[in-house]
Amino acid sequence: MLFAASILLALWLFQIVFLNRFYETMKIREVTKTGDTLKNEFKDKNFENIILNYSQNKGMNIEVIDEEGYLVYPLNWVEVIMNPRVLDEKGFEEFFENVGPGKKMYRVTLKKFKYLENSSIVYGGYLGKESGKDHYMLIKTNLEPVDSAVDILKNILLIVLGLSFALSVILSYFISKRLSRPLVEMSKTARKLGKGNYEVNFKYGYYTEINDLSKTLNYATNELTKTIEMRKDLIANVSHDLKTPLTVIKSYAEMIRDISGRNEVLRNEHIDIIISESDKLTQLVNDLLDISKIESSLESIKMERVDLIKLSHIVAERFALPEDVITIESKGECTIFADKRRIEQVIYNFISNAVKYTRKDKKIVIKIFEEDDEVIFNCIDNGVGIAKENLDLIWDRFYRIRDNHTRPRVGTGLGLHIVKSILEIHQYKYGVESELNKGSNFYFRAKKYK
Repeated sequence: MLFAASILLALWLFQIVFLNRFYETMKIREVTKTGDTLKNEFKDKNFENIILNYSQNKGMNIEVIDEEGYLVYPLNWVEVIMNPRVLDEKGFEEFFENVGPGKKMYRVTLKKFKYLENSSIVYGGYLGKESGKDHYMLIKTNLEPVDSAVDILKNILLIVLGLSFALSVILSYFISKRLSRPLVEMSKTARKLGKGNYEVNFKYGYYTEINDLSKTLNYATNELTKTIEMRKDLIANVSHDLKTPLTVIKSYAEMIRDISGRNEVLRNEHIDIIISESDKLTQLVNDLLDISKIESSLESIKMERVDLIKLSHIVAERFALPEDVITIESKGECTIFADKRRIEQVIYNFISNAVKYTRKDKKIVIKIFEEDDEVIFNCIDNGVGIAKENLDLIWDRFYRIRDNHTRPRVGTGLGLHIVKSILEIHQYKYGVESELNKGSNFYFRAKKYK
């Protein structure tokens, strides 16, 4: 609406207020252009005919006079006999002041003649010498009255103004209705979301930008809902995993106090259980801190050249198992660019899981090889395997606790989630292939170091 008003105001100024000035400027340019053109034709033998043509076509009065003010042409037969003087010295000075050889080439003035109703534009220009005399050209053109045109334009602009205003009001109403209503609804929905209602849905509007905003807000709502659910699960699972060892510690401490205090063998057994439960609590806290550091980027990764084969041998030796339990097969140099400490953590977790879930006849094979520009790491076991519907769940926090709600003998249920976080920070592809009662293959693929 403001834009339309600005356009109409500009039209009013240019076509009403400044119309006379524009018209005068236009006529002055036209006369000046005509004078310049004729000046170049002065030496033409048909110059008089050229002047007559311009006079008729342009509606101008064009005369050529000499330095004394006598009319040179156009002349009719009477004027040829009478040799009229059209300008006296005063008139000549008025139209040709400072115009002539060594001076200005022309001069344009606005003159009100007594015998004409409207003012005229007068062009006085120097042509050159002919027959020993300086010749000048006088061009006169009337300024037509524009008052009637201004009145017509005023009426037209008033009508246009009224129609534009009405149209602007109607368009503004419909646009604001289509634009503001979805935004108001979004604002209300956002307030509901702020009060804890995570089942809200941001509705789409009539415009692409509003639809994009709705999609973004709905996505943010879904992610927030997932985060809230994960937080609830985390609190429940951490509470469960903290509460159980604390209960055991308290129970055995009371047993030492009340029952086994003087029985050294029984007391030591109870103390060992307390120490074991304390170690589990420490491991849980350390794993939670590790996840927090990785996912919040509090600890930056330190990238370096890593020999994956050598690192795998170092990690495997830490388990102190017979040589035939863990075997490492490799092909190629298998060096990658990674955070050595974090990748060591990944390998340890993979082997640790394989050790925990294999049968008595443990067989764990580590395969490391190059394929095109990648290095592929596989940790294969002959363990209990994983059900197909649970393959995606094993990377979540406390998967084992959520899965059966029984207390595991070892581990915190956070190892594979830590692995997932580390590999995603490195932007490595990873996954697991598994079948129940046949075993599992945990793997990741990294870019080869060049």
